[in-house]
Amino acid sequence: MDVVSILLVNFVIYFGQYVIISTALNLQFGNAGIPNMSSNISVACGAYVVSSVVIRICMWIGGAAGLIFRPDWVYDNPYNVSMITKFLESQPLLSLSIFVLSLALAFVFGSGLGWLLGSLGGRLRATRLMILLLIVSDAGGLIAANNEFVAGGTLGAFIPNFFAWYKGEHMIIIALVILIVGMVCYLITRTMMNSPFGRLMRAVRENEVTLESTGKDVEQVRRQVMMFGSGMMAVAGVLISFYYSFVQYQFYDRVTYTFWPWLMITIGGLGNNAGAFLGTVICVSTLKGINIFHQMVAPGLIGTQWVRLIGYFEDIALGSLLLLFLIFRPGGIIPEKRLHITGINYNGIINEKKTADESLKSIGSKHGDGD
Repeated sequence: MDVVSILLVNFVIYFGQYVIISTALNLQFGNAGIPNMSSNISVACGAYVVSSVVIRICMWIGGAAGLIFRPDWVYDNPYNVSMITKFLESQPLLSLSIFVLSLALAFVFGSGLGWLLGSLGGRLRATRLMILLLIVSDAGGLIAANNEFVAGGTLGAFIPNFFAWYKGEHMIIIALVILIVGMVCYLITRTMMNSPFGRLMRAVRENEVTLESTGKDVEQVRRQVMMFGSGMMAVAGVLISFYYSFVQYQFYDRVTYTFWPWLMITIGGLGNNAGAFLGTVICVSTLKGINIFHQMVAPGLIGTQWVRLIGYFEDIALGSLLLLFLIFRPGGIIPEKRLHITGINYNGIINEKKTADESLKSIGSKHGDGD
């Protein structure tokens, strides 16, 4: 591939994974008002499902087919994964089935993690809930680093290539798969936001007390939103692990998979699907632009001894953009619009109310004249 094709494929890969995370975060905070500061651990959960569960399933299938694997889970991981990849190279249907199974298992485990986070949060709101989720995020990384069966501990774990049967360019098929899954998740989230449950989420965000007075269980709604959003983020984690073909706990840091998604929904507009989409495009373009300047332009422009300073531009861009939008455009580029339910004649309801008010006024004036 030429340089332009490589850049385009790289952009598609990053956009596909981030559009899942940003729309899920927008579902949680923009619509339900849950300040999830632990989205990186939900993303990591999906990757850990591949490195701890899916690989074992592949080894079980390979063992049944006659493959002999080495016993050490960490140090024999490269050898075992290479054997699995060679086996799957001639099994396209099996490879695709395992890929779909990986997405399903990640969603299940991610939803379980979301249920746990929602249960731990309980009635905590705003600052206290954010602090709790930040602590959980760090704790998840420590657990993965100190338990080798999760993702190889500090050494990490290689992932089989489930698209080895494809004889073309590997990155192209990965980019297409990530983009397709990302857009499917986006459309599912959009449908959910426009459903009755979406209106219930907004009611939780706007006034919990009023909603509880109608008999709704606010904590259950918040828990369900956390479950669904965390499950979607775990799906993104699976796609990221397939892209890198490697899982290591340090990959899923807070800046990359929590703060950048927060910037995306802040720029685009909270509670707005189109805003999350646009914010993802802008932020991914910014990240890729900084990366291109860092790798291709900066070495010849400022000298290799200063190139490492360009790495700080990402943090500078993150902080600057966030502050600028919070100060000058807190509603984002596409502010949230009022929710309109399909099939309801709002103008008719308003006109009926006006007519009723006028009738009451006329009745009241007649009684007043009589007095």
